Amino acid sequence: MASELMAGRPGEAAGADRIIDNAAILYLEASSRDRSAVRDRLARGGLDVTAASDVSEALQLLATRRFTLCVADLVDDRTALGSIRVVRAKHPQLPVAAIIDPANPLAAGEALDAGAVDLLPWPFDDRDVFVMAANARDRAGVDAPGAFVPGVEPLFAQSAAMRSIVELVHRAAGNRGGVLVSGEQGTGRELMARTIHRCADDAGETPFVVVDCADESPQELERRLFGIAADRRQHDVKPPLTDRVSRTSALVQANGGTLFLLHLVDAPARVQSRLARLLRDREAVVAEKRTLVEIDVRAIAILDPGVDTAVVDGRLRRDLYERLMQNLIEMPPLRRRREDIPALAAHFLRRACESNGVAQKSFSRTALVLLSALPWHGNARELQQLVGTLVRGTRKPVLQLEDLLEHASLDGLAARIDPGLTLRDAKARFERDCISAVLMRHHGRVGEAAKALGIQRTNLYRKVRQLNVSRSLLTPRK
Repeated sequence: MASELMAGRPGEAAGADRIIDNAAILYLEASSRDRSAVRDRLARGGLDVTAASDVSEALQLLATRRFTLCVADLVDDRTALGSIRVVRAKHPQLPVAAIIDPANPLAAGEALDAGAVDLLPWPFDDRDVFVMAANARDRAGVDAPGAFVPGVEPLFAQSAAMRSIVELVHRAAGNRGGVLVSGEQGTGRELMARTIHRCADDAGETPFVVVDCADESPQELERRLFGIAADRRQHDVKPPLTDRVSRTSALVQANGGTLFLLHLVDAPARVQSRLARLLRDREAVVAEKRTLVEIDVRAIAILDPGVDTAVVDGRLRRDLYERLMQNLIEMPPLRRRREDIPALAAHFLRRACESNGVAQKSFSRTALVLLSALPWHGNARELQQLVGTLVRGTRKPVLQLEDLLEHASLDGLAARIDPGLTLRDAKARFERDCISAVLMRHHGRVGEAAKALGIQRTNLYRKVRQLNVSRSLLTPRK
């Protein structure tokens, strides 16, 4: 799921006509079965979809026509990974998206490793397709193959926790009410705020104004937000009780767009009160012109968990809290959205390789399984930092389990490691823990667990014996 999400009813998308006029999609079908249902769904809303039965036909079409996006179907067909690599090698400027099965999270990481720039979980709805087309349009003109565009960050949502967040984003983008994004640090709160803004911004022209309430003195913060100090002679202003602001204020600069507030609980009560009043009245007098103007902004604030405590303690005024609570989004920690970790890790790996000027690397399946099992107290930020460390400290083209054990800060698991263990013993212990965790996740169903681990069923039975995995985790055969 990409970062630009469209608001409205299912089947509708903001700015859809603009996207349709410019989007020609090449659909690379799966060879395992008829995917006419996928073709039909891609073509909804008038999108120009051309199907190719295999990579050879796709290359022939690409030689004669210009496409906005190539969509490769990976559901039940992992051989399409090779097709993605071929298309990306022959046509590096063409974005490739992959249709994946959300029940197989490792497929997301494989798709990104192969060169996909977007993911489309099956089954998808019309909004998801318009998102892909919009992101492909935004990437047009990027010179470097696989380069990422600032402000077009993907929002991976294969997990149930994040899919529910996507629905809240649709809702928040569809109205002008305040938005409160809460969650632990590193969970992508700022990314979510920018996603809501881009989702609601059809033409990409409305402002996104950031104000850090902890970065300035109370007087400087008041001038930053409102342009002028509070008017103590409001009885002289007409209409009465209407606040005054300057045209240089953040509120006026954000008109028509988004006012993004950081560390709001650090703002003085007087500033919070004034902000709540302006968000309630949605009008103010511009001091330079003495004219009444509409304050048309979407206020988005990010807060740490326990926002209710901040209200009770008086650090956050209740009236301002109520203005922002019109749309509440609670970002799940990474440990509650483990299905997204393989895709996130592959995305961070690609970015780290590009920024460090090294050849693209990939993760082995066992490495991805371990990444998915770690506690990640620092959330996605911690994962990104680890990936950067691996890129700088490892020369291998494929990052293996032992590379993670050597470089990862295994906070939360370190207490379970005997300092006297050899690397081989540590690897065996982590393999045993990972296999046990996957078996428990799949309720002992060996076939499903083997598929998730990326190994054959017989190999999983062999590892269970070799690593002394508890056989009570296996579902008895009938």
